[in-house]
Amino acid sequence: MTTKIDALDLPFYAGRDDLEPEANVASLGAVAGDGWLARWSLGYLVTRYDDVVALLRERSLHQASQLVAGAIGGDTSTLSQLRRESILSAEGETHTRLRRLVAAPFSPRAVDQLRPFMATYLEERLARLAPGQARFELEFVSTFSAYPIAVICHHLGVERGDWDLFSQWAETTFLIFSSSIKGNEQRVVDESRAFTRYCVELINERRAHPGEDLLSTLIAAEESGDRLSTEELVSLVQGIIAAGTDTTRNQLSTMVALLARDPERWRALGDEDVDTVVEESLRYLNPIRFVIRQVAEEFIYRDVVFPVGTLVAFNLAGVNRDPGHFAEPDADADTFSPWRESARQHLTFSSGIHHCLGAALARAELQEALRALRRHWGEVELTNEVTWKDQRLAVWGAKRVPLAVTRR
Repeated sequence: MTTKIDALDLPFYAGRDDLEPEANVASLGAVAGDGWLARWSLGYLVTRYDDVVALLRERSLHQASQLVAGAIGGDTSTLSQLRRESILSAEGETHTRLRRLVAAPFSPRAVDQLRPFMATYLEERLARLAPGQARFELEFVSTFSAYPIAVICHHLGVERGDWDLFSQWAETTFLIFSSSIKGNEQRVVDESRAFTRYCVELINERRAHPGEDLLSTLIAAEESGDRLSTEELVSLVQGIIAAGTDTTRNQLSTMVALLARDPERWRALGDEDVDTVVEESLRYLNPIRFVIRQVAEEFIYRDVVFPVGTLVAFNLAGVNRDPGHFAEPDADADTFSPWRESARQHLTFSSGIHHCLGAALARAELQEALRALRRHWGEVELTNEVTWKDQRLAVWGAKRVPLAVTRR
């Protein structure tokens, strides 16, 4: 027997932004009690690991990023000028086509070719910190915030002098998904148009003079005579910047904050532990707490009818603490354990057809950063409490991580 979702007697998730981040995430696992579904302000929230995995693969659920942006920041006529379909929001055959054309340069093998640049950039940055001092203090977030944008700009073939512009445009893009958009609508439109003009000029230059960078690869990408248009290329570049900048720098700072709380833990880490530590940090505190979908065609799941138009959120942060998947003999699911064998099962990069295109790039950036930090820093500890960003932000993480560092 089936039941329409709006007829179910469900608990309501109101949010607990008053809690500390780790307690807040732990509380998400208890939202639905023994069930798998809850109500929330914009629709419904799926709260169990297996159900999140299953429904993220449901083709009747489509991306709802534009709707969420309107709900958070206000649906104004000014911002409506920016709307265009991108790989981040496309569905059906359009999405399949775009993923097919761009998959190769985002594969783990292709991303591995960027690791030497990552290592060199980090070595240069670390060498400039407090030269000649065996022990020094720094604020980690601001010190390394430019790292992900440098990697992406290098990958795209953007001149070094323009990297700061791309960093600014990345931050402006994410204003659309936060309450900070109010009062800044015209600024967002103006900067987005400037970003578009820059991208068009860069694409035209690469068409005339192709190189070995990502943009040249995307321009040359072809399958059965099909190629990306200029508008699609612009959308891809902007999507790469939007999805790959703030997320990675937030996660890097969060990972370092978690490790620095326990100096013994830092000392115990070996190079062979790096990959698992990265996965565990992604599981334990991830930069994107929820992803949102909208029902495009009515379907039934677990005897529940999901009508067209229904908004469904997936509790990624909460299900990453599911004890059925992540509890281990020496560490429960709500504990940060750098040696957790099941860590890579996390859903931080989502699942299904919208699994994060840049997952391999994000992993490589985090891995290379941790390796470089370990090579240079023998001792790391917090000098004060970590300051966290507002938990209502679409992309979340540490705001300030004050450290004392002793060189190796």
